[in-house]
Order: sequence, then C-alpha cells, then structure tokens
Amino acid sequence: MIMRQTKTNYVESQSGPILPPISVVVIGLNVESFISSCLQAIYRSHYPTNLIEVIYVDGGSTDITLDIVRSFRTVKLIQLNTSTPNAAKGRNAGFHAANHDLVQFVDADSYLNPHWLITAVKQIGGSVGAVAGTLHERFPNRNLFHRMANLEWNIRKGSDGWSIKDIETPTFGGNVLIRRGVLEQTGGYQADLAAGEDPDLSYRIRRMGYKIYRLNSPMASHDINIKSLGPFLRRTRRSGFVYGHLALSYWREPERYMVKRTIAILMGTAAPLIVVLISALSGLLGPGLALALLIMFRLVFQAGHFARVMQISRSEALVYSLYLAFCIFPQVLGVVDSIKKFGLSNIFQKPILETDRDIQFNEVVRI
Repeated sequence: MIMRQTKTNYVESQSGPILPPISVVVIGLNVESFISSCLQAIYRSHYPTNLIEVIYVDGGSTDITLDIVRSFRTVKLIQLNTSTPNAAKGRNAGFHAANHDLVQFVDADSYLNPHWLITAVKQIGGSVGAVAGTLHERFPNRNLFHRMANLEWNIRKGSDGWSIKDIETPTFGGNVLIRRGVLEQTGGYQADLAAGEDPDLSYRIRRMGYKIYRLNSPMASHDINIKSLGPFLRRTRRSGFVYGHLALSYWREPERYMVKRTIAILMGTAAPLIVVLISALSGLLGPGLALALLIMFRLVFQAGHFARVMQISRSEALVYSLYLAFCIFPQVLGVVDSIKKFGLSNIFQKPILETDRDIQFNEVVRI
C-alpha cells in the first residue's frame, strides 16, 4: 500500500483517506433552543462517527439544556463550577478533557457543515496551527441585524484587501479547528477575558510562529439571534471593548495588535466632533456640520468596492457601509470601557496572562 503524507495528521492511501480522530468541544449556557440541533449536526458529519469524540461544557444552565445533553449518551458532559463562567473557561475545560490531538471548537448556536471536518483536517499540520471556514446566518432575512451579520461572517482581510479566497488570516472566531499541541504551548484561552478570547488566542498562536488559515469552505451555520436595537448595541459595544483591551495589552509588541483599529475607532468619533467645535467657534457651523457628516459616513464612498469584492448588490453594499459607519459609536464606548477596566497605570506594565493552567481545574465538575 502506497502512503502519502499531505499534512501532519492527514494521510491518503490507495484505498482512501486515513483520518485522524477529532475531539469536538461544544460550549453553551441556557441553549435549550440550539443544543440538540448542534449535537445532531456533529453526528451527521461525513467524518466517521467512531473518530469523533463530543464534549459539551456548560456554563451553568438553568433551563433544560443539561437534560437534552444527557439524552445524547455518547456526549461527555462537563459543568463549570464557577460564579463567572465565560467562553474561555469553557473552551479550556473542554480541550483539557479531550483525548485527541485535533480539537474542533463549536459554539452551541452553530451547526457544523457535514463536509467541514474532512475539509479542515487536510489543511492543518506543520506550520498551520488553526483552521476556520465560512459561517452563514441561519436566518439571514429575519431582520437588518441578521443580514449584516451574514455579510460580516465572510469578510476576510488579506494582503490584497477584502477577500473571499482561502487566505492566511490574523484571527479566528469561536468555531475553529486547533491542534492540541498548539493550545498547550500557548496555555490555552485567557480565562479572565469575558470577551475577545478568540482574537487574543489567535495573536498568541501567530506570535509563536504558527499560521492560521481561513478557508473559503462552509464551516457552520449560525444564529446571531438579535431581535432589537438594545442587544445589537451591547454586542457592538463589547466588540469595541475587545479591540481596546487587546490594543492595550499588546501595543508594545512589534505587530501593535489591534492598535490601528482602536485608534481608527477613537479618531472616527473624535474627528467629527472636533470639526463641529472648530466650525462653531469660527462662525461656520453649517459647512462644519456638512464636513462632519462626510467624515462620519465616509465608508459610503466604499460601497462600490464592497459590492464588487463581496459579490453583493450596490444597494446592499450601501446599507452595509452605513451600518459600519453607525457601529463605530457604540464601539467607542467599548474602547472607553476597556481603558477604564485596564487602568492607565497598567498600560505600561507587562500583562500577565491568566490561563487555566492555574485555576481551571478548581472550577470544573466532570460528569
């Protein structure tokens, strides 16, 4: 039999692929509406079921989530015993309990595409430490928030600008395939981060010399489940907090991770206010207001570019550009939140990463 090694863990033979076992770690909290379909999607994968280990980590559900999980007899159930559950602690608990060298993380509101695992294992190994694919919203036409999220999931920044190709990428989200050895070398997710644990780990993986790939292949469907303006504003403000926190944590390192984006948020909100103030003091309030509006909604002029590279209509691209212009305002509040929490006195101190090597196993109940 002739064997050909295509990646570290994926081998092909004349009789077909010899696939590595995978641990799939699902995290959730009060996800009774999603968890059954999420687990069913994993077991419906085209990947051999006997090579899949499924682990569910619960953050303290008070609905019937745990009853649903227990109905899947082959799912390993882990309950976090902590007053401050978060995604980072859940994912760390899951990968520590995993038995295999490849770990696919899945959020409970996401349903894996049946082809994804076979696609992903072909790409991971060697210098590639993590692989993600495309997401799509399960109900993209439910409302404006869902339509915009459906567009955002599949925007990837490459060396040639916005891209829909397979590319090397700086970050991944909650759904990603990672090598266990890479997780162990980094210490896993930063446990004290209530948000932003994914881009934080992404940066630390790349800092160790590994690459992250985003494939133009469907990975999972997702339900953002936003029905009103309030949850959207809180979610967008939280994204600003993440940018600010990461910028403050890593601004002294050569990449200046998230610093440029954080400055853009601050300047994008400050510049219109400064223009209005100066124009008012100069007696030119009218022209100043017009200039401020042009600055605020400057992304509108990129609508044609969005339409071309995202392969959407110009009208949809215009709505998307207005959406991005609006997002900056709750995001700047999040940046301010990060500055307050980080503390000005800590900005010039080397951050200490709180991984779960020290605390996680005191907060886990295995069942």
